[in-house]
Amino acid sequence: MTASNGQLADVVEGIVANANDRGVKVGGEWHNVSRFHPVGMPDRGARVRLELDNKGFIRSLQILEAAANAGASTMTTRDREIRRIAVLKAAANFFGLMSQAREEVKSDHVLPLADRWLAWVEQPEPAEER
Repeated sequence: MTASNGQLADVVEGIVANANDRGVKVGGEWHNVSRFHPVGMPDRGARVRLELDNKGFIRSLQILEAAANAGASTMTTRDREIRRIAVLKAAANFFGLMSQAREEVKSDHVLPLADRWLAWVEQPEPAEER
C-alpha cells in the first residue's frame, strides 16, 4: 500500500517470529524501528500490523492479537534438556579436574553440584536487566 503524501510506503501484517530492541521479524523479514517513531516491541507469536515509512522503517505498530504465551517462558523441552546436559557436563568437568588434586572427590558429588548450578542458571533475571 502506498500513500499519496509519500509518508506511508507499506503495510505488513503477520505473526512476530522474533523481536529485539531494534525491530521485529514478520513474514520472514526484519523490520527496524525508526528512531523518529519509537514503538513498543510485541512478544513473539503476536499478530501485528506494521506501517512502514518510505525507507522501510516501522512508523507504527498495532498488535492485532496478543501472543498465546505472552509473559510465559518460551523455553521448549528440548531447550531445557540442552541446558540440563550443559550444566551436568560442566559439573562433571569441574569435579574431574578437582579429583586430580583431591582424593576425597567422588562421582557422587557431580549431581548435587549440577542441581545447584541449574537452579542458579534458571533463576529469574532481576527486573532492571530485562
